[in-house]
Amino acid sequence: MLSDLLRLDPQAVTQMVETKVTCPFLGSAVSQGRLGVRGAADNPLAAVEDVRRLGNNGGGDLGDLLALFAVGNHSRMCGARGGALDEPVPAGLFSLELPGSQGSHPGHSGILEGDPRRLGSGRLSAEDFARLVGFAANGFLKRSDVGRFIAENLTRDPASKVTGHGVAELLAHDLGSFVETIAPALIARLTDSAEHAATAHAVLEQKLTKLLGEDNLVGSAGEFGLLFAFLAPGRDSQRIDGEPALAVANVEGMFVHKRLPDGWDTWKKSRADWAVHTTWLMLGADKEYRRLTAR
Repeated sequence: MLSDLLRLDPQAVTQMVETKVTCPFLGSAVSQGRLGVRGAADNPLAAVEDVRRLGNNGGGDLGDLLALFAVGNHSRMCGARGGALDEPVPAGLFSLELPGSQGSHPGHSGILEGDPRRLGSGRLSAEDFARLVGFAANGFLKRSDVGRFIAENLTRDPASKVTGHGVAELLAHDLGSFVETIAPALIARLTDSAEHAATAHAVLEQKLTKLLGEDNLVGSAGEFGLLFAFLAPGRDSQRIDGEPALAVANVEGMFVHKRLPDGWDTWKKSRADWAVHTTWLMLGADKEYRRLTAR
């Protein structure tokens, strides 16, 4: 049965994580046995509720967002013909075959994935990871550093798709002005209204998730927004120059060594933080991308 948990030897897990589960969070969770694998080694699946529980560890609701992405971007698996994600996954499951999925896109970092269109194209690129940490200083990677890294990735890939509009314009499209979206959240903070805050964040989240698949800059910001939402509340992170900064050791642990940081399941991680980090990453990457392409 596709829903049954697999028993895999360490070598098979390492191979699967390296070539298919090309997400620093999911890959680390599978590698450490925190996320059970179902289906088959060459067609790995996981339970949506399992990833929801993982992300919600510590009392937050980031897992609810991870579950949303799992269903929205990874709802198809390899069929009998193989070579394509051409069959729907069974109810309650999602595919761990990340390269070639709906969530895979041009202009990506290149750290864990090769060709975003080809299944099983995952591999670790030490060169691309070195590019990322090359933006860090004194062992910490600021959010603005990652925005610059995203912009660099987009300029390096001629297949990347970046809209000609500014990010703020994109956010405003369809649902009114960006200010009108953010204002309720700010008002809710002043009035301590949890209901108003939840509504405001839901609107912003809907706008961001819609844009993820339409613009590679937004998609990359959303991916690194998850990394910041996951790590920034942790004890090893800092605020430098008024912005969150991640310990390079923790980033390396997840990308390179496939290990979640100690204590990760004790701190609160929220989907609202993802929206905030993603928005700032988008704005920073957009500014840097415009600077680089204006040369």
